[in-house]
Amino acid sequence: MTMGDKEQLLEFGFPELHVDNALKATNNGGLQQALDWLSENEGKPILDEPLDKPDETPSTEPADPSSVSDEQAQSLVCNECNKQFKNEELAQYHAVKSGHTDFAQSTDAVKPLSEEEKKRKLAELQDRIAEKRRLRDEEEKQDQRKNEILRRKAGQDMTEQQERMKEEQMKRDIEKQKQLKEEDKRATARIKQQIEQDKRDRAMRAAKEKAERDGAPLPVTEQTSMLKQGLPKIETSATQTRLQIRPMVQIKGQDGPVRPVTCVFEADQTLKDVIKHVKQQLPGLGHHFKLSTSFPRKDFGASDESKTLRELGLVPNAALILTE
Repeated sequence: MTMGDKEQLLEFGFPELHVDNALKATNNGGLQQALDWLSENEGKPILDEPLDKPDETPSTEPADPSSVSDEQAQSLVCNECNKQFKNEELAQYHAVKSGHTDFAQSTDAVKPLSEEEKKRKLAELQDRIAEKRRLRDEEEKQDQRKNEILRRKAGQDMTEQQERMKEEQMKRDIEKQKQLKEEDKRATARIKQQIEQDKRDRAMRAAKEKAERDGAPLPVTEQTSMLKQGLPKIETSATQTRLQIRPMVQIKGQDGPVRPVTCVFEADQTLKDVIKHVKQQLPGLGHHFKLSTSFPRKDFGASDESKTLRELGLVPNAALILTE
């Protein structure tokens, strides 16, 4: 409850006891609730009976000499705005609200409002209450619109962020595919080079054996032959090797041909390390399979698993076939 509620109800002409009862009965819920309570209980005895009795404890504060001596004072007047108040409580509320400090007692009683004035003031009060409600509803609608704009903006930002992430992921996937293709090309070129080198080695050995049988001079060395042909030298002391493993079996959970597995190993790693890596790359692969070279044909068995890739002649690169 505010002093404004009580002041306005008193200005409407309601007796002070009725006003106090209405505000207490509605737990000081506001002007509208007090008006509704007064309307519902009009003519009932409850209006003229205090809802709680006043404290009978005598006041220890001295009475205001001016109020005691002047028994004819029936109201208070603000000398700064000439507004008249029925009691000291309303005058104090006016002082707090307006900042006025010059008040005087008056022998004139506050003139009660006529029925027409009561209706007019009540209508004005209801209009002000309706206007406050309208402004509050408009503020709530504006807040809802702002919240909706913020929600849509957040959703739009999230969608744009997701699109950017998809584009970036697509770019990374494309770049990875390019790198894989380039690695496959380089591995294929090295395998072809190794095959050509194997052919030259066999031809060199055959020529050497024939020369020894016929007693003819030995042919030029392998290194000289390679240099004359402008071919790159194969470094047999490489510390790493690149293997390309082509599965020739059906992998569980995959339809169609399986992509080759290309990987780099240390030359001193064993064939068992290669088999372990293949199982990791092809989880649908069965337990029984074998690795072999296509040319010259050589199948690797259990006894080869503990040998290094250098000992098996798979350095600096080689092509392996995976079969059941």
